[in-house]
Amino acid sequence: MMSRRYWRFVASFALSCGALVQGLWAQDSVEDAMGGLLTRLYATQSLSALYAMNDARALELITPEERHAFATKHWYFDVDVPVVVSIMRNIEQRHIPFWLEEAGFAKTALTVENMEGWIYEVWQKEFPAGRVELGINGFDNFRPHYFVCVGPQELGVKVTLSNFHPANQTVLTMQKGAMTYHDWTELVLTKVPKALRGQQLLPTIRGRGSEAALVGSFRRTPYPSSIQAGPVFLTWSQDPRHTQTVQWRTSTSVQDGIVKYRVKGSGADFAQVEAACSMMEDRMLANDRYCHWFSAVVPDLTPDTTYEYQVGSPSLNVWSAVGEFQTAPDGNQPFSFFYCSDTHSSKYWSRLLNANFQRHPDTRFCVISGDLVGTGMEREDWDLFLKYGEGMFRTRPVMPAIGNHDAQLGLGAGMYLDIFGLPEDGPTGLKPECAYTFTYSNAQFFMLDVMSEAEPQRIWLEQELAKSTAVWKIAIFHFPLYSNEESYPHLEKAWGTLFDTYHVDLVLTGHVHTHMRTYPMRAGKRVASPREGTVYITSVSIPSYPAGKRKPNFAEVWTGGGWLCNRIEIDGAKLTFNALDKDGISKDSFTLTK
Repeated sequence: MMSRRYWRFVASFALSCGALVQGLWAQDSVEDAMGGLLTRLYATQSLSALYAMNDARALELITPEERHAFATKHWYFDVDVPVVVSIMRNIEQRHIPFWLEEAGFAKTALTVENMEGWIYEVWQKEFPAGRVELGINGFDNFRPHYFVCVGPQELGVKVTLSNFHPANQTVLTMQKGAMTYHDWTELVLTKVPKALRGQQLLPTIRGRGSEAALVGSFRRTPYPSSIQAGPVFLTWSQDPRHTQTVQWRTSTSVQDGIVKYRVKGSGADFAQVEAACSMMEDRMLANDRYCHWFSAVVPDLTPDTTYEYQVGSPSLNVWSAVGEFQTAPDGNQPFSFFYCSDTHSSKYWSRLLNANFQRHPDTRFCVISGDLVGTGMEREDWDLFLKYGEGMFRTRPVMPAIGNHDAQLGLGAGMYLDIFGLPEDGPTGLKPECAYTFTYSNAQFFMLDVMSEAEPQRIWLEQELAKSTAVWKIAIFHFPLYSNEESYPHLEKAWGTLFDTYHVDLVLTGHVHTHMRTYPMRAGKRVASPREGTVYITSVSIPSYPAGKRKPNFAEVWTGGGWLCNRIEIDGAKLTFNALDKDGISKDSFTLTK
């Protein structure tokens, strides 16, 4: 048997040779290869050809250099002894990744299964000490990405893995109960062949299939950008009493943008503030790959005052229609707001929102407890969401929380964060705007991010609750703490205890596509009155239907489905809740009094 020192020498030599070979290729990464390929495809192929792309055509169109990058630069790491690498590939994927057999992997009789009943076939190859290079999941954007385990060729030999790409690779043990996807940690393995047990398991995220997606992945937006500003919408990123954040989208031909504003009806000259401009790219959005997003904070405003405004380009002299906004009151004044959830860029939500806004034009803003869109990394979904909501959001701010569809498949909430201008007063360690708080009149809102780590948010939330002087404390996030369908014990432990300690009045959530209101709850148990506990509400703003389950014992109201826009009115020490359907009929109502 060769010594460990020998294999370390072999590994070092192999890496040196690998570096030399890599220098012969133009693309050093899948990202570089995709960038060059897409630029060439957009220049040489019609939109209809891109929309009709298939696996065979994709292979015809790539260069040898791109093929090499796709086959070797997607996932790689170093091993210090000879190993057997096993790739677990979901059998539902129609096309086997082109590089798998070319690289020498052979399909075995082994299979692996998880709790959803997904079956993965096992492909294996022996590697000497040195670099292990693996290719893309395919050109088809198949979401259950393959995962990997590594074991020694010689039984009992310890394997050390290092120099991972992507970096910060988690290494687990291949066994029943192990997770395979960071973005779905509950999806654990239920069947693992004896031959693989105990090996080193490398999980991934399901969304990595999009890194080289070509087949069925070129998309179009029904609302492409133009020189005309739109959609135009409002948020708050600073004090709602004295500022207003205004955002809009244009084509990249528009290089400048301003907001003109004045007190409504004053007849005064318009003041103006310059907007910041950023480029957004969705490389697979074939009919509108690039656009500009403009954002401006209108400063030094007077509380409880209505302003009229326009946005546009001074150099092009192109302007939006005149809109209006109203600043928050300076002190305790009555107000109302909408609470929606799971809007999913739906035209049905648009009908619901706009109909109820017409009935209640005094509504001051709208909060959304996550899943604003269906797929958060596809811009056409955001185009739809903002277009459908513009009837309200160009005159009333929207204040969202992140749902699992907004930060889908482990890819993060990058597009959400690029679009919305929100407060940057959140937890240390999280990206700004993921979690935040704002105050309106005598109510403070705590917007939490279920897709980021709970512990930094727990620390921040406790600090914010401890110093809050608001009469009403309302927490808003996506996953419910009380449900007969899903459970999130880590959120119950991190956040639920704080809701009890600091007496948060309402917790507004979504996700399970039902409308449910609990009795007042404290430490998981029903209490006598809202003065002693918190009322938890889940809701849904698109059509959904009873799940066939019984009303849970912690629920005072449970519809089993829904299509609701919830209106909450606060007047001093009184809070009134109404769950309104598209016809304005209340399906759930209650009152809290301090």
